[in-house]
Amino acid sequence: MYIGLDFLIDKDLNLYLSEVNTGVPAGASEYNLVYLEKFREPSGIFEKIEALSKKNFSRNFTDYIRELPYLNDLRKLKIWMDGMGPAPSKPPKELRLEDKWIQYGLLSAKYKMIPAMIYSSKDIDSFKNRFLQDCNLVIKKRIGRGGKGFQILRSDKKPDNLPLPEKFYIMQPYIKSHLDDYRFSIRATAFCGNFICMFASLSKRLTSNHGYRFYVTAGSRLKLSSRHFKIKKVVEKAWEAEIFFGDRLPGYLYRDVFIEEISDTEITIPVSIYNKIKEISSSVSSLYQKLDLDKLPHSVLEDGLK
Repeated sequence: MYIGLDFLIDKDLNLYLSEVNTGVPAGASEYNLVYLEKFREPSGIFEKIEALSKKNFSRNFTDYIRELPYLNDLRKLKIWMDGMGPAPSKPPKELRLEDKWIQYGLLSAKYKMIPAMIYSSKDIDSFKNRFLQDCNLVIKKRIGRGGKGFQILRSDKKPDNLPLPEKFYIMQPYIKSHLDDYRFSIRATAFCGNFICMFASLSKRLTSNHGYRFYVTAGSRLKLSSRHFKIKKVVEKAWEAEIFFGDRLPGYLYRDVFIEEISDTEITIPVSIYNKIKEISSSVSSLYQKLDLDKLPHSVLEDGLK
């Protein structure tokens, strides 16, 4: 299974696995672009993925993805996540892995993840008290992407406009993953138990998923190589989008899959964290390969359709 993993790093350099995405999640295209900007030559990342696909599945990567029996439902799910279409009427069991609550139950015992529970407005105060009295909370959709439905509940403000129905959301303590004045995250990809690549995103927005893209290197500390970086806009269809959607690409996704903002500098993270991201990525990929999906709980989408 080809996966994308999102990581946060707090001020004390604690690394958190935030979530895991399946299908053909973004990662390789952005990595190739930041690599090109730094080294002025292609990264070779796509050839690495092709080699793994041929070794493990005796077919090229595009054929491997397009022959997945649940691909049409996964496409439909991603469009539903964006609020641009209906959900699959009979979600296959593979889509359970898109539910963040199921991910948490599956992975949190082995990997450091942000503590989570099913969101309930009546439990907000007791959940806060498990951490710090002044802790901000995050509410996010159990099945969602692009920051849709993401809310920060400030500890000093009474929450309003709380989401319904509550069972479709989880709540977590807010992890301040910042670098200088930007929100900061790392996306890694893995395939067939192998780490593929990573890049970093910085953003002034509420979430970092649509931020500026940076090459990541291992070093002595977490830092931006230069605070005075320049950004280049690249207009090019993402490799992932071509494979996943082909000629079925919804028009509303143009901005997401054609335009990237690439930095001319890099972000350094401590060697131990760099290696931990690689280790976790390959380990989760191996775990996903061996899962008995029938043993996973039903996703909120399955239960919600009953």
